[in-house]
Amino acid sequence: MARQEINIGVAPTGAGGDTTRSGAVKINAMTAELYPLATGALPRSESGYGGVMPLVNPLDFNWPLTKTATYIGQGTVNGPEAGDFYVEVGYLNDLNMIVTATSITSRNTYIRLKVGGWGSWNKVYTSGNTTKGSGGVLSAASPIVRIANVSQSQRRDLQEQYFESAGAWGVANNEARGVTVERIAVGEYRVVGSLGLAFEGWRTQDPCSPDGGRTLGVTDSQQEADGSVLIRLFKQRWTLTDDGEMIPGRGAPMDVPLNSWIDVRLEMPKAEAPPPIAATED
Repeated sequence: MARQEINIGVAPTGAGGDTTRSGAVKINAMTAELYPLATGALPRSESGYGGVMPLVNPLDFNWPLTKTATYIGQGTVNGPEAGDFYVEVGYLNDLNMIVTATSITSRNTYIRLKVGGWGSWNKVYTSGNTTKGSGGVLSAASPIVRIANVSQSQRRDLQEQYFESAGAWGVANNEARGVTVERIAVGEYRVVGSLGLAFEGWRTQDPCSPDGGRTLGVTDSQQEADGSVLIRLFKQRWTLTDDGEMIPGRGAPMDVPLNSWIDVRLEMPKAEAPPPIAATED
C-alpha cells in the first residue's frame, strides 16, 4: 500500500487550529480507512511504535500486522481461546514475526510464529499452570491443593512459589485461592471452597518419596453433593495371588507422610475479567 501524507492540522490553540484530542481522532479515522476492520473483529485499544494502527482484534491475522506493538483485544477469531488478551507483536517484516498472547481471565500465555506463513498456537507452561508432584515429576495442572501436615512437613518445597496456606493441612496455588483443607480422622481429609474435583484430566496423585521413587500410600477421592471433596489415604498392601503375582491394594488408613504430600486437582469458579479500560481525556 502506498504511503499517504495527510495534514491533520494539529495546533494547541488558535483560530482554525485543532486540539490534541481532535487531532488524534483524525489519525484514527485515517488509519481506519487505510486498514479496514477484519470481519468479526472487536475494537479495543492499542499502543506502540511507528504510528497508529486501527483498533482491531489482534488475534485475527486477516488484517495487516506491520509493526512491533502492544495490544488489548479479544481472542474470538483465530485465537487460542476466547476472552480478553494482552498481546505483544514482535515484527521483523511481513513474513517474519512473533506474537505472544496472555489471557486476562485464564492467565495462560500462547506464542505463535510467522516464518513465511503462520504456524499454530503453542501454549507456554509455567509455574502458574503446572505443578511438581511430591516425587518431583512436573505435570500440567491447575488449580492445585496439596494435602500435608504443613507445620511438621519435612519438605521445603511444599509451599513453593505461588502456593499459599489452605489451613493446617494444606497449601493451594493461586488458581485454587480460597480453598481450605481440614483433617477429619486418620488419613481422611475434606477440601472445601471449590466446585469439586477437576472435570477433565487427572484428579489426585498419590504421595511419593522425595527422590521420585516408590509410592508411599494409596489415595481415594470422593466428591460430595455440596462440592466438597473427601480424600482418604491408605497404606499400600501387597497380596500374593495363587499364580505368584503381587497385587497392590489398600491397607489401613494413614496420615500423609511428613516427607510427602497428596496433590488434588480441582475445578474452581471462573475468575471475573477486570473491567474494561476506560478512555482517558487529553
